Amino acid sequence: MFYIADLHLHSHYSRATSRDLNLETLYQWARIKGIHVVGTGDFTHPLWFKELKEKLEPDGTGFFRLKNPPKKDVSGFACADIDVRFCLTSEISSIYKQGDKVRKNHNCVYAPDFETVARINAKLGQIGNLAADGRPILGLPSRDLLEIVLETSNDAHLIPAHIWTPWFSMFGSKSGYDSVKECFRDLADHIFALETGLSSDPEMNWRLSMLDKYTLVSNSDAHSPQKLGREANLFDTGRSYYGMFDALKTKRGFLGTYEFFPEEGKYHMDGHRKCDVCFEPEESIKHKNICPKCGQPLTIGVLHRVTELSDRTQPQRPEGAADFHYIIPLPEILAEIKNVSPSSKAVNQSFQQTISSFGNEFALLKEAPVEDIEKKAGFVVAEAIRRMRMRQVDPQGGYDGEYGVIKIFKDGELAQLTGQMNLFGTAQSTGKRKAKEGVIARQELPAGMEIRITSLNGEQQAACEAEGAVLVTAGPGTGKTKTLISWITRCIRERHALPEEVLAVTFTNKAADEMKERLAAVLEERSGGITLGTFHSICFAVLQEHDEKLDKVYDDKSREVILGMLFPEKEEKEIRELSAGLARYFESNHEEGETEIARIAAVYRDFTQQNGGIDLADIIGRVVRLWKTEPQYLQACRDRYRYIAVDELQDINPLQYEFLKLLAMGKNVFAIGDPDQSIYGFRGSDVRLFFRFSEDFGASEITLQKNYRSSRHIVEAASALISNNTQRKPSRLIAVRE
Repeated sequence: MFYIADLHLHSHYSRATSRDLNLETLYQWARIKGIHVVGTGDFTHPLWFKELKEKLEPDGTGFFRLKNPPKKDVSGFACADIDVRFCLTSEISSIYKQGDKVRKNHNCVYAPDFETVARINAKLGQIGNLAADGRPILGLPSRDLLEIVLETSNDAHLIPAHIWTPWFSMFGSKSGYDSVKECFRDLADHIFALETGLSSDPEMNWRLSMLDKYTLVSNSDAHSPQKLGREANLFDTGRSYYGMFDALKTKRGFLGTYEFFPEEGKYHMDGHRKCDVCFEPEESIKHKNICPKCGQPLTIGVLHRVTELSDRTQPQRPEGAADFHYIIPLPEILAEIKNVSPSSKAVNQSFQQTISSFGNEFALLKEAPVEDIEKKAGFVVAEAIRRMRMRQVDPQGGYDGEYGVIKIFKDGELAQLTGQMNLFGTAQSTGKRKAKEGVIARQELPAGMEIRITSLNGEQQAACEAEGAVLVTAGPGTGKTKTLISWITRCIRERHALPEEVLAVTFTNKAADEMKERLAAVLEERSGGITLGTFHSICFAVLQEHDEKLDKVYDDKSREVILGMLFPEKEEKEIRELSAGLARYFESNHEEGETEIARIAAVYRDFTQQNGGIDLADIIGRVVRLWKTEPQYLQACRDRYRYIAVDELQDINPLQYEFLKLLAMGKNVFAIGDPDQSIYGFRGSDVRLFFRFSEDFGASEITLQKNYRSSRHIVEAASALISNNTQRKPSRLIAVRE
């Protein structure tokens, strides 16, 4: 029986990712991709483990079924009938000191049943905090982790993860070992398979005779469900957990892997991202592994490390080793053809159309005859897949956390091909303003058909119709949220803004949820394209676009735990004080310097970044720093958003204000709030920024005065008190209710 397994993914239970990484979504994307068995992600987190037990049922083979699978896939149509099963998996980060070196290894752990998982979790829970966001981080040597896994069950297994990645792997240049034996010592014989990672392929590993006896597996290491299947394992066994691991141990029934072109991996080459330096190993050695621009150490990549440890000048395929095939994810192929981002709406639409013709992504990439692809998806897609299968591509190596690029077509070649035919037979636009890249052109309404915003008073209507930047002072009960919703609605209905061009910023998740509900009631499905959230959630999304590895947020409690681990010599009280001081340091957005707090911040930031995380207090500051040092990322956001709404402006702090100035200066900006209701000074907000807004943004000012909430007695009594505020604009509330 032929099937594909994807057994390493990041369904970490965290605030940052749990909203879209769930079992139902994994099931849907596995069907779209063509994956028969998919990992569950980190079973060590107690809440995720509880969810696994509630939603999965054993199928009797060591795999699990979803009790209530979705009837349709995320694309809205039913894919080929793939009966997806789940395998209980977890990725565990070990950070520990051995000899004179700090080791940082990631390992994947597998279990056949919930009882085994419970025993593993019980033992690991005595060592570290399994309830923290993201993958568990334990001060536990890989050898000792393996011992725990082996003690819990004869059918529990450990496979070292992405073994060459510089920062967190068994052979990593920054914190790894030189052999499997050195890492796992007396238990090394229990390791039978190794995960090669995105930045290496089996052929690279065939240069090391010490790896000949291991089965080389490849998994997606996916941080989002859309990335499932960018690497995969192929089996010809009975579909069972036990059959799968028997194939990995004996190499019988293991057919090989689907591989990323290793050059596309983030750490294939050596380099220094900040200086835009990328080297082959020979060039790095010539520069003594030092960046020639800034003098800092280079990040030594996978190719260099493989070369360093290899004992063969050329790959030598071991006896019994399985084959492998390169694949390029379909969204990347379509993105190159359309010259847009793989995450764009245009690519998503084409992806759905193409998949609907072939059942799933793997069927298209590896099985469908090129002639059928040409008939159903067009000549250009067919030619791209033919070249991928023949390995006729132009790779540009990734380095120091930057993905590489795999180009299928030469410069100018696509223009010649697409000039002769249209990919999916859609009409070409003529004579109209070109649509924004990756989105559908806006539909102009016939003359006289503009939809007016009704049931607003004169002040509210004036606020909604103001052009450019506008500052609205909205006293209590004056319809602040209604006016804000009406402004956004008018932008889309009358100014013909695309929902994707609108950004709305709030200060709390509760306010964001309320705004989403009210926009959905007015705009229905069109509200789904609007970007809406808190400063922190929006900035976190910006950072994730820049760094796919980023998938978790550390809060105050997590910060204390990490600082205690990084600085074990400090007392508990010192750690609490240090944590509070570090939060203030981040929120003031100091650049790193020579002070003690700056040194500690640098160590802490390095740790969180290596673990794919960021401190909650540092999210907005990191975006501001990114935009200042790499303005192309700022420009991309400025190009994306034409209309920006800011709620509760009186609660803004200097860092949030700086973010807003960078993004929104010169745009259509609607800022609303009430300086008389500024109560968050203890959290860093500065009401003076409210009064600066008009001058900085050149905004017109409108005041909402009619209070619809309270009786005249309440309004007059409150106004008499509020009028004594030292920082305020003269205004008068008028009670509509007697």
